[in-house]
Amino acid sequence: MTYDPFVLAIIQDNPYLYGQALHIMPRTMTERHPQYDPSDLLMFKTYNPHCVETDALVHSLEDELAIAEVHCWRKLMTERAKLEHDMQRVLQSVHDAGMEQERIQIRMESANLLARLEFARQLRRP
Repeated sequence: MTYDPFVLAIIQDNPYLYGQALHIMPRTMTERHPQYDPSDLLMFKTYNPHCVETDALVHSLEDELAIAEVHCWRKLMTERAKLEHDMQRVLQSVHDAGMEQERIQIRMESANLLARLEFARQLRRP
């Protein structure tokens, strides 16, 4: 582990740099790496109005791993948005089912159904 926060990267078509793939995350102590505000990463969203400009800037770094990380981040965020949408739909369905169950219970109570069933049960007993 190094204390130098220098990011190791592969530059395309440069034979003098690392011959093996390195992750773009620096190998530093956790407390020494920069802490991003999550809102700063919104610039990488697929539907950001500056998406094309951001892509051009990332590609200008000529760091294949950084390009891959941005692509993976976007793909993950898109999947997360779909899951959150599905979760909202499921939560709404659960809520709707609970409301319908409550309405049915009120109708059953209004009809005094349990007392009527008990009365019918007593009539059947010898």
